[in-house]
Amino acid sequence: MNKREADRWDTLSNCITKLHSRGASNPFPPPALREQSAGLSTAVAAEYTRVVRQVEGRLRRQAGRITEEATRLDHQKEKLEKLLRSVRTALLMNQKNTDERTRRPATETEKDGADHLLCHEKKGLNELKQKLETLLRDTLNQLQALAQSSRRLLDCALERSRVIELLPQHGSPSAAGNLSVSPLSLKPDPSGPFTPECKEALESSATVLQTSQQLSRSIEQVMCDAIIKQATLHRIVNEGLLKKIAETQNLQQRLTLSSAATRKAIYRKQRQMQCASYSHGRALGPVSSDDLFCRERLNRPVVQVYERHPSFQLPESSLLTQGSVVLKQHLECGEKAVEELQVAHLQLEDDSRAKRVAASVDSAIIRLRRRKVPRLFVQSAST
Repeated sequence: MNKREADRWDTLSNCITKLHSRGASNPFPPPALREQSAGLSTAVAAEYTRVVRQVEGRLRRQAGRITEEATRLDHQKEKLEKLLRSVRTALLMNQKNTDERTRRPATETEKDGADHLLCHEKKGLNELKQKLETLLRDTLNQLQALAQSSRRLLDCALERSRVIELLPQHGSPSAAGNLSVSPLSLKPDPSGPFTPECKEALESSATVLQTSQQLSRSIEQVMCDAIIKQATLHRIVNEGLLKKIAETQNLQQRLTLSSAATRKAIYRKQRQMQCASYSHGRALGPVSSDDLFCRERLNRPVVQVYERHPSFQLPESSLLTQGSVVLKQHLECGEKAVEELQVAHLQLEDDSRAKRVAASVDSAIIRLRRRKVPRLFVQSAST
């Protein structure tokens, strides 16, 4: 109690002592006994109700703080749920991206750096999801504890307010000064204005309020870290996919150049074979001997006169035979080379087509990830 309340209680005690002393010296009660007793009772009741109003006000103010903290924690819970939905959406998008990459051609389905980055993103998002779900459960439990503490404070305040119906809502300045006294300075008394139940409710609410404030700070820190980590994972995967697309397009361009060079080699070899085939036909001569010119016949007069001596023979026939054989071998080798070049050209075309399809699949994934980027990333980047 403050000094003013102590003086009032001393005054009341003195009045009671005087009444008892008068009764002891005089066997008859004083004429003003009824008025004095009524005044004494009124003073005692007034002091009790004023202290009870202090206790009731403290209980309601503490309940207001609990309600304010619950409202703030509920707003954080909504943000936490929004962030958790964002993480779950990112997990679904990660799974969709992984499934999309399986649509690449069979030659491009081997695990690469982009697949490892997607697996790393999935692992990080799962860790974030578990952490946020645990924090959300703690938040819900804390909200229940705050609601229970608020109900307990309000119940105690309602029970205390049963004796202050006759007091005005706005008292005098002296009453306002009395209301500033903390009820915690009073000693708990089951029959007094400040009961042990009220003290226990105030102390437990203070503990719950402190725990809630610590949880609120923890939620803020975890949410900031989660947004940064999720944005970092999203950015790393996008950069990895862009790097993979650039590598695939570079390989596809090199394959296209190699295919063009192979096609050029095929055309050049075919022209050589056409020339060799023409030369082979010229070496064989016409189909019918009747189509030979006189200068091309092996029995023309000059040859017959020259070969009258048996030791002399012209090499014309052997040279024609050897040239025909060599040209035929060259044609056979050229046909094999053309077939090999055509097979290589088809393989290069297939590889180039596969690279182009793989790059288009990864480009579609990048566009999807950019279109579905969470708004939290944009807000955090702008702030």
